Amino acid sequence: MPGFHLILFDLDDTLFDFSACWEKGMRQTIASHPLTAGLEPDAVYEALRRHSDALWADIREKRINFDQLRRLRLSRTLAEFGRRAEADRLDDFQERYAAACMDAVVPDRAVQSLLMRLKERYTLAIVTNGPADMAVEKIERLGLAPLFPAERVFVSEQIGWHKPDPRIFAAVLERLGASPAEALFVGDNWTADIAGAMDAGLSAVWLNPAGVPPATDHKPLAVIKRLEELWEIVA
Repeated sequence: MPGFHLILFDLDDTLFDFSACWEKGMRQTIASHPLTAGLEPDAVYEALRRHSDALWADIREKRINFDQLRRLRLSRTLAEFGRRAEADRLDDFQERYAAACMDAVVPDRAVQSLLMRLKERYTLAIVTNGPADMAVEKIERLGLAPLFPAERVFVSEQIGWHKPDPRIFAAVLERLGASPAEALFVGDNWTADIAGAMDAGLSAVWLNPAGVPPATDHKPLAVIKRLEELWEIVA
């Protein structure tokens, strides 16, 4: 595609189905961990998800870090069921969840094939919101480490700003020696990935498998239902 030489990818729910892994890991941990034993699993799961989502604003505004988010979402969930736990037990729940979640992260051959083809024409990088520890392991388990070396993996926890803050996009472009006009962003989240990237001057392709309506008037370069469709757009 004329003008582009860099393609930036979101990680979760773009390069793989993180939502399914999150749910599998959480439900498995809820069913097996002493802190949640005997509680209604669906209710616990929904509460954990609700508190996790609500705490994201505190992460974005740097009022808490990811370790605190992990403890708070569980402690607030347990409080709804009349339970409490010390920090070490909250951390044990997180460790078991992380292990179960990562076990569900498996390579997608179609995605690997697409990225291999794109690598012949473009510089590829990842820009993801979240904690650095899990991001690195996800990339390794997906078999994508050879395609995305450490110097081209940008995690919001390490950068210091989170999408859609334009500063994270600017920081990434500066490190990669590219201008906004030379970069294309591909992601699934309208606000963080599409509106955020476009407000920072990049073009964007929206991965929207469910066909949800856009939340703003931004006009992405394209909307796709499967990541493999990206080849027809950029080739």
